[in-house]
Amino acid sequence: EGMEERVLVDDDSTIDVRPPLLQDPAYYDDFDTIDWLRDSTRDRKLRSKVDRQNASKHVRIMRKLSQAFYAVQAWIIVALIGLLTGLLAAAIDVGVDWFTDIRFGWCKANFWQSSQVCCREFADEEDGEQFCPKYQQWSQLFGVDAVSKGGYALNYFFYILISIIFASMAALFVKAFARWAAGSGIPETKTILGGFVIRGFASPNTLLVKCIGLIFSVSSGLNLGKEGPLVHVGVCCAELFSKLFSKYRLNEAKKRELFSAAAAAGVSVAFGAPIGGVLFSLEEVSYYFPHKTLWRSFFCAAVAAVTLMYMNPFHTGKLVIFQVQYTHTWVTIELIPFLLLAIIGGLIGSFFIKLNIKMCHYRKTSWLQKYPIQEVMFIAALTSLISYLNPYMRGNSGEIIGSLFDECDPGEKTLLCNPDYKVVLWLLMGGVMRFTLTIFTFGTKVPAGLFIPSLAIGASFGRALGIGMSMLQQAYPDSFLFYECNQASECFTPGVYALVGAAASLAGFTRMTVSLVVIIFELTGELSYILPIIIAVMVSKWVADAFGREGIYDMHILLNGYPFLENKREYRFTSTAYEVMGQEPIDFLPVEGNTISSLNSKLREEKRFTGYPVVNSDQSMQLVGFISRIELRQALDQFKEMGSSEDDTPCFFPTARYQRIFTEKSEH
Repeated sequence: EGMEERVLVDDDSTIDVRPPLLQDPAYYDDFDTIDWLRDSTRDRKLRSKVDRQNASKHVRIMRKLSQAFYAVQAWIIVALIGLLTGLLAAAIDVGVDWFTDIRFGWCKANFWQSSQVCCREFADEEDGEQFCPKYQQWSQLFGVDAVSKGGYALNYFFYILISIIFASMAALFVKAFARWAAGSGIPETKTILGGFVIRGFASPNTLLVKCIGLIFSVSSGLNLGKEGPLVHVGVCCAELFSKLFSKYRLNEAKKRELFSAAAAAGVSVAFGAPIGGVLFSLEEVSYYFPHKTLWRSFFCAAVAAVTLMYMNPFHTGKLVIFQVQYTHTWVTIELIPFLLLAIIGGLIGSFFIKLNIKMCHYRKTSWLQKYPIQEVMFIAALTSLISYLNPYMRGNSGEIIGSLFDECDPGEKTLLCNPDYKVVLWLLMGGVMRFTLTIFTFGTKVPAGLFIPSLAIGASFGRALGIGMSMLQQAYPDSFLFYECNQASECFTPGVYALVGAAASLAGFTRMTVSLVVIIFELTGELSYILPIIIAVMVSKWVADAFGREGIYDMHILLNGYPFLENKREYRFTSTAYEVMGQEPIDFLPVEGNTISSLNSKLREEKRFTGYPVVNSDQSMQLVGFISRIELRQALDQFKEMGSSEDDTPCFFPTARYQRIFTEKSEH
């Protein structure tokens, strides 16, 4: 009877006992949990209403068209979500590319062009970009040679200054206009898909601030990425387009199907990985993922990926970001360093989570919470001060990761292709400093993702180990360890080690498995090293799980106190309800014997509970239903607006028995 009470709708045999105000999904209060059963029933009733309306007209064609339009609404919305997500991702990529180069200089011919576009005609020449006559560094503005000590110091100063300005702008936008735009948004997305309500998280205002703030925060050089926040961008697009049809506008449970598809679209445009995006939504963020949502998510991710490829923000005409092609296959002896990278990835992922959560907890409970902008400015200054000194931390993180993944061509004269112990030292120091700085950066009040920093950390350690293995093989070519190399001068490919290390690191940070492997394949286009990557991801997760089963996003959910139950975990409880209940008397509402005055008094005096059980009587204490505070408050307000505000007006909660009485009275 209690369940029936909450899902009554208008039809031929029943009446709706809830006031009209409660028909709108706004009856869910902020930080409330949705009623899956009621919303599911509402969807079924709406579908049957469409059938009945057309059946009464006896027009078969119109009925079929109406049913088809009702069914195609979801596909229309997911197509729009994918389209807008792809367009916004392209705009963010272009903005980040241009603003990042502003820290170093500008294009004299066309200031709105990035260095890659400005110096495209010199890209095939040796050191073309470095000596591109169209691109001018900041020191050259003052007539100082860039390679001189004065020019180096002047460029160093502008690098730090602009980094601080960009970071402070991102924090200022978040603080002034949309507090939910901070962070990656993935912990909140997981919580919302689990049935929680967070007002303002996916609003148009949040979407705008997220996009603008993300451009500034990533361009500032902070150790963060734009890939994770693109999931939040996709969810905001889903919230925007869900208002087109009442099927989703008035149903929070149905709306979460769109959010699952939007999360897949966000990962799709982040890495150019539509299949990986669908698996990410299924494995990591979605709580309820029916079969129909799987196909809609794939369609949404595909539309987003095609849109991004058509916009061509990377000026390559390809969807793959870090396209690599290795000429050497792996040999058996390499399984040992691959396993070592997996263990390192699991350890650094586990330690990062523990240290970052401690830092975020200190930030929430100390004086730092009062100065979010100043904190971001300090971290930006420290990051830029350190990053400029290391060639593998100075530029765009995505481009650095791409260079670490690459295989060296014969005769290539870059530092990575002609390494010595100094290059290995730079890589190791870069990995350690990225790890340390990311601990303090992730969780600040700026839009920030964690995918790219974790990939960069693992790629730095992996490339260093790969260079070490290559040096070892060249120093001892006749060793029994390298019998499979057949006296080859280059048996090992350091870029492969960077790829395996990046996958292992991201697995340790996020605890992703299947979706991560697919994302790495789609991200690089490299399939020949499928087995080492799978082994690295599995071992990294096992090592990290030994220190704690929760990934970084799950830990931030716990830190923020969101009511999320992980459906992949088993919860074993041995306590009884009697043992966990408090000693104070239970607060309840009887079916009869209530008045307007008594209900208002209860709402004013008792604010500990979010709702009240409804019992048959205070003697039998038989449970017949439940009503939340917000529903009770809105019902009383609606009654007052109707002009009946006498305090002694009796109020009761209709069960099935009272429902039959109401029906009989309405018939007479």
